[in-house]
Amino acid sequence: MRFFGLADKIISVDDIAGWLQTAFIDAELESEEEPQGGAWNSLTLALEDGTPVVEIERYSQQDDSLNAPLQDTVRLLLDDKNPVRPQSAVKWLCQFMSRVKVLYEFRPREAINTAEGWQIFNEVWTNLRISLKGIVHLEHEGFTNLDGAQITWEYPDDESGDLKVAVLSEDGDHWIEYTLNLANQEHKRLFLAGKAPDIND
Repeated sequence: MRFFGLADKIISVDDIAGWLQTAFIDAELESEEEPQGGAWNSLTLALEDGTPVVEIERYSQQDDSLNAPLQDTVRLLLDDKNPVRPQSAVKWLCQFMSRVKVLYEFRPREAINTAEGWQIFNEVWTNLRISLKGIVHLEHEGFTNLDGAQITWEYPDDESGDLKVAVLSEDGDHWIEYTLNLANQEHKRLFLAGKAPDIND
């Protein structure tokens, strides 16, 4: 899971520890933090016994580590063999990537599946998204827009449930947000084509 931020605001290890302490969550943090400004490139969140929950990699425009992962993302978006849809969202995302200033990549470890591990991850993930304006990409789900609505489709065919999604207006000026039923094939067909269903249907 990845978070693409529009501002490279420094979020230090102390900031993250503060989020967890405020929520009364016990956790271990391991990082090689930079001596100036509190910036870091790699951070591991772990249970109290040291079992890793999630590894976080930070790629920043400031240290030139961001270009390669952004180029890889654009290549995946434009991959003809495994096309990402809808095309209108792909165009928007490719343009958005030129504005990205920081990328946080979360790599879950086994302990994230425990109640304690999920609590640690969720607290940090939620606060990061509150602190920085940006979009999210989740494997097997897709990308969101800045409002948190799903704008691309990577879900398995047998997925069910309701999902907040958005498609671009015909003029590309704004997002049209609605609730999509994942099991509804007509909803899926329209979404992949970049269209919203008739609200009267």
